[in-house]
Amino acid sequence: MFLPSAVGRVRTALTALVVLTAVALVAGCGGSAAPGASTTDASSSAAASGEAFPVAIDHVYGTTTIDAEPQRVVTLGWGSQDAVAALGVVPVGVTDFTWGTVDTYLPWFADKVTELGGQMPEVVEALDSGEYDYEQILGLEPDVIIARHSGITQAQYTRLSEIAPTIAYRSEAWAADWQDVQLTVGEALGRRQAAQEVIDETNATIAAHAAAHPEFQGKTFAYGSPWTEGEAVMGLYGVDDARVKLIEQLGFTPAPAVVERSKATKDAGFEVSLEELDTVDTDVLLIWANDQAQWEGMKAQPLLGAWAPIAQGRTYAMPEQGLAWASSAPSALAIPWSLDTVVPALAVIVAKG
Repeated sequence: MFLPSAVGRVRTALTALVVLTAVALVAGCGGSAAPGASTTDASSSAAASGEAFPVAIDHVYGTTTIDAEPQRVVTLGWGSQDAVAALGVVPVGVTDFTWGTVDTYLPWFADKVTELGGQMPEVVEALDSGEYDYEQILGLEPDVIIARHSGITQAQYTRLSEIAPTIAYRSEAWAADWQDVQLTVGEALGRRQAAQEVIDETNATIAAHAAAHPEFQGKTFAYGSPWTEGEAVMGLYGVDDARVKLIEQLGFTPAPAVVERSKATKDAGFEVSLEELDTVDTDVLLIWANDQAQWEGMKAQPLLGAWAPIAQGRTYAMPEQGLAWASSAPSALAIPWSLDTVVPALAVIVAKG
């Protein structure tokens, strides 16, 4: 299946079938904070919370020890920047999320940085070689580099570790869920208790949406990646994908065909021939697209257009890249931001019967 590049802009990965494993806004105090500065509200410091250093965090390349509470944080990959900001810390360097309607920073992350009174962090650049700009990262003087939901290689990890303690993914590249990222960030910053509170509040937000829409209970759904002209297959995400898990928390049930096909693959997604789409019987279809034109092209494709959830208007399409990012990279900041839009749209679809 397809995985994003470990470095550089991610728009290339989002044009393919991305099969990867998304309200706790712990507000900061007033004033202006530089990147890396923290607030002391619900996201209290390690000393105030009684959480001690050093801390040791296991990952695919070994164990990273952090001796003291980090003040300057660089995040690589997806989700970690949100988890850091949710705990009241503004990173000094982050991944570039430019794609379509998204310019550099994810909107919910930018909102949180503004709420914290911070400055937007530097974007970690990629060189023509495909490597990170290690000199730039060195110049950011990080106390820790967090790449929990990423695909950094052993060689990249070694280079990054020469700059600062670096936390890689647990065991499988691009497979960390948002809760794991949040807890890992909490441990790294000495704020595990606050991180758990963030998770609990985010899950409570999801549960509140579900409780407000009992009509979602038992309705089946499938979640698709965008079809590209000329392809003979349609990509669908499996039951272990973060997108699917989030919609399931709202009360929906994965379509039987999705459940069965998920059992037959070790990947987080699978492909269905366009000629066999009718074997995927679902009440609701969710799908993201690179833009409105791509979505219109999907509807115009004869076999796709004839598929019941599309033909009968039971599809929620996300051609706006902010929503697509929130779905692909769920976090404690992205989830409440997206559900305020997604849930009402799903309610309209379900009401069609």
